[in-house]
Amino acid sequence: MLVKDIMLPSNTTVNPEQSAREAWQIISRAGLIGVPVTDHGGRITGIVSRDEIINAGPRVLDDNVKVRDIMQREVCILKEDAPLSDAWTLPANVIPVVDDSGRFTGILDRSEVGHTLFKMAAQMLQQAETILDSAHNGIVAIDKDGIVTTFNLAAEKITRRRKSEALGRHLSQVIIPQGLLDILEHGNYQSQYKFSVEYSSGTHIYLTNRSPIIENGRVVGAIGVFQDISEFEFISEELSSVKQLNRELETIIESSYDGIIITDRQGKIIRANKAHERITGLPGASIQGKTMADLVTAGVYARSVVDAVVEQNGVVTLSQLTAHRNQLLITGNPVYNQRGEIERVVINIRDMSDLNSLKNQLEQSIALSERYRGELNQLRSKLIHQTGMIVKSTKMQKVAEMALRLAQVDTTVLLLGESGVGKEVVAKTIHKNSKRGSGPFITVNCGAIPENLLESEMFGYEKGAFTGAGREGKPGMFELADNGTLFLDEIGDLPLLFQVKLLRALQEREITRIGGTKSRPVDVRIIAATNKQLEELVKEGKFREDLYFRLNVVPITIPPLRERKDDIIPLVYWFKKQFEKLYNIKKEFAPAVFKALVEYHWPGNVREVKNVVERLLVTSAGPVIQSVEIPLDMAPPVLPEQLPGGQNHITVRGIIPLKAAQLELERQLIGAALKELGSTYKAARALQVDQSTIVRKVNRLREQGLPL
Repeated sequence: MLVKDIMLPSNTTVNPEQSAREAWQIISRAGLIGVPVTDHGGRITGIVSRDEIINAGPRVLDDNVKVRDIMQREVCILKEDAPLSDAWTLPANVIPVVDDSGRFTGILDRSEVGHTLFKMAAQMLQQAETILDSAHNGIVAIDKDGIVTTFNLAAEKITRRRKSEALGRHLSQVIIPQGLLDILEHGNYQSQYKFSVEYSSGTHIYLTNRSPIIENGRVVGAIGVFQDISEFEFISEELSSVKQLNRELETIIESSYDGIIITDRQGKIIRANKAHERITGLPGASIQGKTMADLVTAGVYARSVVDAVVEQNGVVTLSQLTAHRNQLLITGNPVYNQRGEIERVVINIRDMSDLNSLKNQLEQSIALSERYRGELNQLRSKLIHQTGMIVKSTKMQKVAEMALRLAQVDTTVLLLGESGVGKEVVAKTIHKNSKRGSGPFITVNCGAIPENLLESEMFGYEKGAFTGAGREGKPGMFELADNGTLFLDEIGDLPLLFQVKLLRALQEREITRIGGTKSRPVDVRIIAATNKQLEELVKEGKFREDLYFRLNVVPITIPPLRERKDDIIPLVYWFKKQFEKLYNIKKEFAPAVFKALVEYHWPGNVREVKNVVERLLVTSAGPVIQSVEIPLDMAPPVLPEQLPGGQNHITVRGIIPLKAAQLELERQLIGAALKELGSTYKAARALQVDQSTIVRKVNRLREQGLPL
């Protein structure tokens, strides 16, 4: 509604020099609440209303009181086409109205505006309630205290509560999901929350949108809209199932390596997959709508398999040789309708030539794989022969394969691992299998050289460079390793001062002897090794970060022996063979010794294995080593020992549960007997029990996950 719709039309004005009494008379005769005050140019300069005249009191009867003395000079003016709501926001009670040309056309009473807006609001409220009640969706609104303020007819159906029972009550007293209270607390919009409600007629599924009601930046309520989507949900699920089945069927047809054609009873082609295009060279789009008879006429097929399927009313398989000498196997499968009549024919075309070709390729691949396997075994044997590197476990196989790959390039390698894991062996492996294999391999233990001798040992010195220097000078390790490999072991022990000089030598590939003035180029491959965490040393400021990144080009972590137990027995045999040859002795290990060696955690790794094997060979009496005492008190808790007189005695080296000890003893004894004697019958005789007892205990041990 506009201002002109409720204004009082008038062109009556007064001038400032007229008396207040005269103005009162004009207002009274015109039946207005006030009139504008205009100057000689007709411009509105103020407003005089009944209120101003009444507030002036009895003195307005004196003609000396002029309009200018009582008029309100701050005037709010509205145009005729202004919205009525604009008038309500103005502070004045009497508002002049002008047309587009600025000509005064009427007076607007603010009280009339309020009355009109109230009527409009009441109508809008009635309309809104009517609209809400006619909505198919349930609508519920609450105020900031959780009291229900809006509840339409659809909400009555959903909640099974009448509007009169819901309005004015707290939401918790109305059967509606309580999520609206969360909206009040958090003020977040919640979209498409799905929930279900069980009725006597069945379960209904609803979709709800919940929104906060915000005024002046504050949450003053919340509104929820509920929609019954039970039917839609059912239809959607059915549609999704059909679509999913269609996609699966499409995928199955297209993923088939064989050609597939689907026709009707008359042989009209409905669809063909990509494999059919590959076999025949005919795109699926070009043959769709044609018949199998058309393809026979075109020479694609010698006979229509559809006709044969209809004639025999069953599955038919035909064989055909194409013009390109390809052997095709064509199978037609009938699809029946509910009346038992053939409605569709699914045709499968298999190119037997491809299968024959694949068979030949597979045979060639198997032969090639066998050849590669043999070459790989030869390469591994060569690797073991050259370096003494034992490669049995999967982890060490990966290390060996990485070492062989790195041997083909000249990059810097950083070997990481505990002391004694065999870092130098891996370094020698890389060197011997590289193009530098015929060159020198120089090992430097960085932690064993005194700090004051490091530079002279690494870079050499000229004659007379310092007191005690040789007359001819001396080449350093870098020069000695020229055209070969320099292995820097325990690199983490290098002093910080020397790390700077080493970094320059690595970057510039040249060194300067102590006392010399001329740089000497060196062609050296660097392999570094450490058992320390270089990253931690860098953080602590004990190792230069730039040197770390210069060395850590390709890191290889060599796992400790306790993580590759498959290597323990081969290592024992390897060192046993070496020491038997060295000391000219021949001894064997009892099974219990091997078990103890495998169960030991080997803190000294391979180096400790070597020491233990040497000690056992030179200190044990007799041709068979029956027991082992490994250092560091890490022997297994139960170990058979041979006592004088030939009787076995069980020694317990730790406190364990009695039941667990019994199971462990049975596992060791039965396992050793089966391994040595080969059958449960012989094991039962040796252990002096029935054979059924051995079988029963073996089954029980296996059920508990205890390997023999």
